[in-house]
Amino acid sequence: MNNVISKLDDSYKILDNQDLSKYTTYKVGGIAKYIIYPASIDKLVELVKLLRENNIKFKVMGNGSNLIFSSKEYDGVIIKLNNLNNVTIEDNIVTVEAGYPAIKLALETANMGLSGLEFASGIPGAIGGLTYMNAGAYLSEMSKIVDEVTVLDKDNNVITLKNKDMNFSYRSSICKEKEYIVLKVKLILEHGNKDSILALIEDRKRRRIESQPLEYPSAGSVFRNPEGLFSGKLIEDLGLKGYSIGGATVSKKHANFIINENNASGEDIRNLILYIKQRVKEKYGIDLIIEQEFVNWE
Repeated sequence: MNNVISKLDDSYKILDNQDLSKYTTYKVGGIAKYIIYPASIDKLVELVKLLRENNIKFKVMGNGSNLIFSSKEYDGVIIKLNNLNNVTIEDNIVTVEAGYPAIKLALETANMGLSGLEFASGIPGAIGGLTYMNAGAYLSEMSKIVDEVTVLDKDNNVITLKNKDMNFSYRSSICKEKEYIVLKVKLILEHGNKDSILALIEDRKRRRIESQPLEYPSAGSVFRNPEGLFSGKLIEDLGLKGYSIGGATVSKKHANFIINENNASGEDIRNLILYIKQRVKEKYGIDLIIEQEFVNWE
């Protein structure tokens, strides 16, 4: 692997032996052999092709907001998309690269009087990740504003998919199904009243502060809501608010949040998630679907 990485040119920022707890919102993870920042979409494509040709494992990361790494060494390459941050806004059409922070874009478009991204104003991920998993909140989601998505498929082809080709469903898309890498997204927003849009964002921010444990490391909602039900209510009714395994705790504010309360490991968080899942299945016969992704548990 070292020989392959040494072939990369100076446009790549390359870090070795990095503690992944510094790169995830849960603040957990082992040591990553390499973290590489491509300078552009073209450089990302070039890097992925090189890694695939040499059978080097890799993981593409935006803000690390939905990932639970084990404490083992990640003997491969973490590709960080921070430099894929170009955005153009023409009238109500937003073309944005995958590494752009969703919260930042939501606020910028709101200040331009563009509506549609308000739901993302509290989601600490990058646009690529939100599109990949069709993230949403407040009865809206990415599928409602995405026009087209440029992706890298598993055969290293760069293709552009229209909304109808994306197979969007609840917290999923064709990108998740087929492990496509999101490169760029075109969004179509609506013109609205700037003050009203900003007021809505501010109101939702206040509600999040009141109802979510934002003062602790976490990764948002752990489980999808079953149809017609709320995962948090099911967990709360089992008396699991405040329940801990190691340093991981079920939030007392919102039972569908797990927080890193006391130097939790990825193993603590994973064990707590699986325990909750088992308890809900035993009590209600409901097999909760985990929204977050376990990485490096093989």
